[in-house]
Amino acid sequence: MERERSLKGLFIKYLISWLAGSVLLAVIGFVMMSLAMQRGLIYPANHGDTEYEQEKESLKNAEKIRAEDIPPLMAYALFTENGQWKEGTIPQKDAEKAWEVSHRGYTGLGRDFYRVVERDGEVLVLRYTMKAQFTNPKLRKYLPAAEEMIYGIILLEILAYLMFMAVRFGKMLENKMNGIQYAIEKIEQEDLEFQVPDCGVREIDRIGEALDRMKDALKKSLKSQWKMEKARQERISALAHDLKTPITIVRGYNELLLEGNLQGDDRTCVEAIEVSVRQMQDYVEQLLDMTRGGDMEMPVKTAVRADAFLEDIRKKAQGLTSEKQAVLIWEAAVPEGTIRADRQRLERALLNILANSAEYAGCGGRVFLRAEVCEETLRITVEDSGPGFTKEALQKGKEEFYTGSSARSGGKHSGLGLFIADRIIGEHGGRLELENSEALGGGRVCVWLPL
Repeated sequence: MERERSLKGLFIKYLISWLAGSVLLAVIGFVMMSLAMQRGLIYPANHGDTEYEQEKESLKNAEKIRAEDIPPLMAYALFTENGQWKEGTIPQKDAEKAWEVSHRGYTGLGRDFYRVVERDGEVLVLRYTMKAQFTNPKLRKYLPAAEEMIYGIILLEILAYLMFMAVRFGKMLENKMNGIQYAIEKIEQEDLEFQVPDCGVREIDRIGEALDRMKDALKKSLKSQWKMEKARQERISALAHDLKTPITIVRGYNELLLEGNLQGDDRTCVEAIEVSVRQMQDYVEQLLDMTRGGDMEMPVKTAVRADAFLEDIRKKAQGLTSEKQAVLIWEAAVPEGTIRADRQRLERALLNILANSAEYAGCGGRVFLRAEVCEETLRITVEDSGPGFTKEALQKGKEEFYTGSSARSGGKHSGLGLFIADRIIGEHGGRLELENSEALGGGRVCVWLPL
């Protein structure tokens, strides 16, 4: 079994490896420079001192100082005995500095070194740099000093090695974190049947243990929730099943009435009852499908004339508000055109919203229904003069089985109306939003549908 280590220990291990590698690279660089010096490819840093000792006598006794007599790594300035610059490769503007430095007894200023050769009636000042230099003149001309190049190469190698070790450390951490990533992916997939493997890093293993504990707590919580959900679905299924019998009886008696000799408004009312009973039967069947673990059937969209569809909604809304003795205020500015929709399902969604508003408006209340086109979108607004939505209801009103505890629920609703409406509208590419009406003081539901 792999010994468990701390993240700090692993970091120190990689840091020590980098330091050891850096030292090795530096040693290799200096060894290469030493070998180049031995082969005569590079002058050592003190080569100027050696050349000075070798050439000072010849320079002192030379009849005339010529540039070719000066060692290759040196610059020179020739002065009179009183310090007057005569000639040299040291520019006249730097000559005063060279004279002062060399005659104060200093041999160096930074990495520049000065040597003095006393001649008959003249003073020769030599300047050279204490750096390792290439022996090849062309390399000296076009490249930095050999010493600087080697130091630069060593630094780049150390930085490259640092990047290499950082990448290795990152990949090691990534591999160690694979177990955590695996656990997170399983939780995202709602699969709680997993075990986070140990990776050998103490801190990461502690995270894995915490995820295991969280998984066990989630599993326990979900099992309890699933049991409650199953019990609730069974109750809803039983209620929906029980509703089928009275609805079937109502429909049967209504069909008998239709077979009679009803005329005028009586027949219109009975036909409206027939349509509503059929819708109730469809709703009950869909509710039963939901409780069986299935889903609501997918919408079958066709081209629907917007003006005719909204006129039908208005008529049915009139019936809903009349039943509650509320007043319907209708306002529409919809041009002739079509929307892609499953007419029956979309009608169901809107009637759910209108039925809620009519009930909350109550006797003598008002329900405002408005339809308008805004930038290729059909906007339908339903407002009522009821108690309005609470702050909680504005956030959760579209959730399944949400009934709230305010006066707007009153315990009379199953919490499915707005949930189903929001779902159907979403299937049509639209959206549903809950607000409170400033004009009427009650709730406001806004529906947007693409044209």
